[in-house]
Amino acid sequence: MHHNDFRLLTLGRLALVHGPSGEEVPGCQRRKLALLAYLALAERPIARASLVEMFWGDEEEERARHSLSNALWFLRHTLGPDSITSRRADISLSAEAGVLIDAAELLDAAKRGDYARVAELYAGPFLEGVYIPESDTFEQWVSSRRTTLELAFTKACASGCGAAASRRDWAGCAA
Repeated sequence: MHHNDFRLLTLGRLALVHGPSGEEVPGCQRRKLALLAYLALAERPIARASLVEMFWGDEEEERARHSLSNALWFLRHTLGPDSITSRRADISLSAEAGVLIDAAELLDAAKRGDYARVAELYAGPFLEGVYIPESDTFEQWVSSRRTTLELAFTKACASGCGAAASRRDWAGCAA
């Protein structure tokens, strides 16, 4: 697998796919993919302790740190050895990972005013059905992201429909 062939689907479902056919990467557990989504959408490196607390806060500390290390090993093994950057106590998804994230693409399309692309990308709520036991921090993050993405989708639909209606393109408006 080439590392830049990956796409992380977070809208409507959670999956890591690769290649032109969009084949799902085997062995991806939801928590590891949720961690990947969090790292991929983070605007700066995240403290290792924060990741342990957010994703494994319900476990004993030693086990939780081991679980994070295991998840990071899995992501490096899957995406490529340079995909995850660890500096001191901070972790980030490397730019070299080359993973496309549908949520980031949607927000980028919304900024460009590409409403058709926004509507095409929106396949449902962000991280729908993904739950991390006893992690209020994760739930708050998901809720905030979900609201932002749904708002971008709603605005895109309203703008796209308005433009179609001004052209009397009723089928386009309905779509």
